[in-house]
Amino acid sequence: MIISKLLIDYRMRNALTQKQMSDLLGISQVGYHKWETGSTKVEMEHYCRIATLCEVRLIDLLPREWQEKIREDLGV
Repeated sequence: MIISKLLIDYRMRNALTQKQMSDLLGISQVGYHKWETGSTKVEMEHYCRIATLCEVRLIDLLPREWQEKIREDLGV
């Protein structure tokens, strides 16, 4: 799942502005905008809050290669 698309979809479905989303996530509006446009990567420390807010599994937000590595390490 591409995190920028998830953020946009969640924000639109809930009729939120970028400012409201940034407030919910505890970051600046400019920083949030950069996540939506993909001009900056989301720092790992924010993934848990995004997963909780958007009601998705944390592992689903991670890049595919990370998901595969985690599953391989866990034997699932």
